[in-house]
Amino acid sequence: MPKFQIEKSIDINAPSAKVRRIIQDYDQWGVWSPWLCMEPDTKLELEGTAASIGHAYSWQGDMIGSGRMELAEVIGDVDKMDLTFLKPFKSTAKVEFETTSIDDHNTKVTWRMNSGLPFFMFWMVDTMKAMIGMDYDRGLKLLKEYVETGAVTSTTEIIGIVDVPETHYAGVTTATELQHIHQSMDTTIPEVIAMTEGKTTADIIGTVYHNMDIKKQHCKYTSFAPVNQADATDSVPSCKAIKVVHTGSYPHLGNAWSTANTYQRHNKIKKNKLIPPFELYINDPTKVADKDLVTEIYLPIKA
Repeated sequence: MPKFQIEKSIDINAPSAKVRRIIQDYDQWGVWSPWLCMEPDTKLELEGTAASIGHAYSWQGDMIGSGRMELAEVIGDVDKMDLTFLKPFKSTAKVEFETTSIDDHNTKVTWRMNSGLPFFMFWMVDTMKAMIGMDYDRGLKLLKEYVETGAVTSTTEIIGIVDVPETHYAGVTTATELQHIHQSMDTTIPEVIAMTEGKTTADIIGTVYHNMDIKKQHCKYTSFAPVNQADATDSVPSCKAIKVVHTGSYPHLGNAWSTANTYQRHNKIKKNKLIPPFELYINDPTKVADKDLVTEIYLPIKA
């Protein structure tokens, strides 16, 4: 069985005891789990007492499959958990959360997994490491927000398959590592606003993702504004697409993209690889709170 290991970390502005209480309580995972946020109606069953050996939860969802997580051992600052996947295929994994005190008010959380794939899926190891690593990054961001504020304000809603009209646009194209994409857009979006002043046909900004290399964690994208054809540098052709609406801060947009791709795979829908996926920022972050930001995600599919 091809083996792989994943490790992701984040710093949280809270004492380690508070962080650990939340991690050891599976009743709270529904708030910050990077998978459960994609399918809030997932059926959950709890076992045992929080923070006690044997405490566990089972999940049974439509898109996200089914499985079970159990707190198996506590050693120092490390909580060791046994993870069993039942669907879409059977496998097991060892999971660890290490909560390290930085000082009385700050904690470093490290999330690890040791697992493997069936032998016939050996070619998927690098992709699985990248995808699960991104899931862990999403989950740690959600955990950080939950611990620090007491809530997770971002939500995703699957609208389904929609018809998208042709959109002409003018934009700025660049490439960046995924971990730096928000800083990159802090540069490209003001450039787009300046270059399209007085020319826009809709009061929105968007991003087209021309290339997304999950393994290398790198992408090429264009930040754009809709304009008349005469002023356009490119266009998004009319198409059918899976639409997901994300409400909340931009750092959590990965939840919406993960939801769109999971919906596509679960329903065995073929992507239209000739048309790049894109997102539209429906309101202005300078005028509304982060929790009220609305972003529409579009994943083009074959008709």
